[in-house]
Amino acid sequence: MKFDVVEINDQANRIVLTGRLDSGTVGAVETPFTATIAASGRSAVLDLTALEFLSSLGIRLLLSAARVVSRRGGKVVLFGAQPMVAEVLAAMALDQVLPLVATEDEALARLAA
Repeated sequence: MKFDVVEINDQANRIVLTGRLDSGTVGAVETPFTATIAASGRSAVLDLTALEFLSSLGIRLLLSAARVVSRRGGKVVLFGAQPMVAEVLAAMALDQVLPLVATEDEALARLAA
């Protein structure tokens, strides 16, 4: 699991998640991921197009990061989930808490709303 941060503008970042976000990887990325999101002070769109698997620990990480961003007045929107990841998000009702859209353009529109 790895993540890359791409600055979109002075108010938002795109965070690209690659690999598997599960019990074997969450521990290694949790602190740097949360610190990166918190330090930016910006809203974020999370690019899930290269995320192959998402476990309950991964969901906890996403929720935790979203709380950090929300406390700083920002928003988090997920986009591009592969079918297996989208099914997990829907089954856990995470899509009710964090918006999940198909494209980056839709995600940026949600941030602007």
